[in-house]
Amino acid sequence: MSSLENIYKKMAEAAAGADALHETTQKFDSTQHISPVVAHELNNIIAIIRGYADRLLFKHGENPALEPHLKLISEAAKRAATIVHDALPPNPPPSQQPTT
Repeated sequence: MSSLENIYKKMAEAAAGADALHETTQKFDSTQHISPVVAHELNNIIAIIRGYADRLLFKHGENPALEPHLKLISEAAKRAATIVHDALPPNPPPSQQPTT
């Protein structure tokens, strides 16, 4: 097989992969999903909030004035992380993911 044939073969494979990726991105519904980049950033913020709430709960868990509020913050952050995770679009099968 000549190098030119190899190039055309690779181009055809790349085009087929792009078509599959295009089909997958068409399934993305912006009313039900958020982008993975946004989800990552939100998860970073949520992890900080939950981490501080848990840390304060560990340090001041015996304080009856603080304990219920800190538990609420921690539980709300956990729910928020679940919501963000559920709002991610479904991952395409590995055969449809683009190669770099």
